[in-house]
Amino acid sequence: MQTYEALRQAARLGGLSLNKVSRALGKPESYISSAISRGSVPRCDTMARMADVCGYSLALLPRDKVPPDALVIDPPPREG
Repeated sequence: MQTYEALRQAARLGGLSLNKVSRALGKPESYISSAISRGSVPRCDTMARMADVCGYSLALLPRDKVPPDALVIDPPPREG
């Protein structure tokens, strides 16, 4: 799953819109939507704050320890 796809799902499961998540971060309502439109990827600390607003934690886990209900962000394809 892509980064913003995971955020959308976390927000939905938390009963929030992306606009509400943006506001909770102290940003304009369009903050996340604009970032998605630009094709940008959030920094880890920003993603952790967005996840927290949605009631989630951003964590690094061994692959064999990931719970089945986790929202997993796939790594980008390898270059070369």
